[in-house]
Amino acid sequence: MRTLAIGDIHGCLAPLKHLWEVIDPQPEDRIIFMGDYVDRGPDSKGVIDFLIGLQQQDLNLTLLSGNHEEKFCLSRIDKTDLAHWLKDWGGPETLESYGPGGIDDVPDSHWEFIRKLKPYFETDSHIFVHANLEPDVPLNEQTPFTMVHKKFGEPEPHMSGKTMICGHTAQKSHVPANLGHAVCIDTDPGRGGWLTCLHVETGGYWQVNVDGELREGAL
Repeated sequence: MRTLAIGDIHGCLAPLKHLWEVIDPQPEDRIIFMGDYVDRGPDSKGVIDFLIGLQQQDLNLTLLSGNHEEKFCLSRIDKTDLAHWLKDWGGPETLESYGPGGIDDVPDSHWEFIRKLKPYFETDSHIFVHANLEPDVPLNEQTPFTMVHKKFGEPEPHMSGKTMICGHTAQKSHVPANLGHAVCIDTDPGRGGWLTCLHVETGGYWQVNVDGELREGAL
């Protein structure tokens, strides 16, 4: 069994499909998606459709919630959030992927998909969370802001002794940031970077960019 963590996708459907073919997940594998499925890239609708399709297969999937999913939902109900999302978050690309009706064209199944996303996932050795953890706070007492919004920086080891795997903070080097006790795998596919899948047990990773190029590395 492999544990595979897939970083922030940001509407980049073609790299996601290519990466999925490369890693060829099996039913015994555990796959964790780190959140931020929408915005910036050209096909946020297609990404969510693809992920919903995966949920209907015999796969061990966990899908975490990111700050872009949060902003997407808030933009549906608040005009200030909508304006902010459209100006600074990559919202126009998301709306364009849904069609001329804008946010009204988003199907109920997509809102339901977002509503069911998880705040974190824990194993015997790792904690998977979109953004970050407070080092001295138990996992079940972490604030939503920390888990969804706090930048990576140089986090201290979590009190659990487990390794944190996260996304959210785009690595301008386009390779994962590895502190030993914490690893960030957001390698910025929506802004010219690469989409990353980390093999958690080995530290090896695969990356695909929007040009269809594939490369491999190790932490």
